[in-house]
Amino acid sequence: MIKVPILHQPLFFLPQENCPQSLELNLRFGEKECVSSLKSCKSMREVQQVHAQMLKLGLFWNRYCVSNLIATCALSNWRNMDYASSVFGLIDDPGSFEFNTMIRGHVKEGDFETALQLFVEMLKSEVLPDNFTYPIVLKACAALCLLDLGMQIHGQLLKLAFHDDLYVQNSLINMYGKCGNISSSCAVFEEMEQRSVASWSALIAAHANLCMWWECLEIFRNLMS
Repeated sequence: MIKVPILHQPLFFLPQENCPQSLELNLRFGEKECVSSLKSCKSMREVQQVHAQMLKLGLFWNRYCVSNLIATCALSNWRNMDYASSVFGLIDDPGSFEFNTMIRGHVKEGDFETALQLFVEMLKSEVLPDNFTYPIVLKACAALCLLDLGMQIHGQLLKLAFHDDLYVQNSLINMYGKCGNISSSCAVFEEMEQRSVASWSALIAAHANLCMWWECLEIFRNLMS
């Protein structure tokens, strides 16, 4: 369920009907057209125009449309996390997609603390994280060198059986390496049934973080052999 949008908020721009830059969306504007228009936006101004049309036609109550609106605001190169947060705050029961999008957006913005706060809020809301959530959260832990939290998250991964996911495993190697726990990086690497080039690169980077240059060369030789 989505709360009633507060139209007088300055973040929500309603374009004038005679605005020469408006998107000229017709009254048959539907779900597919909404998402297509969001994907074609090149600036926040265009996003605001699509948002205004969504409000006018009642599509803001469509979960698929509002999820894509949040994703466009949070993940585009010209993202606006304040706007994304305002839209996100209007959703009564955000799911894993919306939480993942917001967490990822804050990580891309370098706001790792807010990303982790959202992760905690996600857990308190009893929304189950998935294999897309954990790599982003582990990246935030790595950036802040939060080893204890990273280890707690590793424990969650074991309980939820996401520890075998390749992307998650690579993120664990990176997190432990950034936090200076090289033994745990190596342990995760050794337990992997499948390894990608990214796995080897993460292990090399973990050793390089501790200036273990000979070990880096040895790992590289093993990769090439």
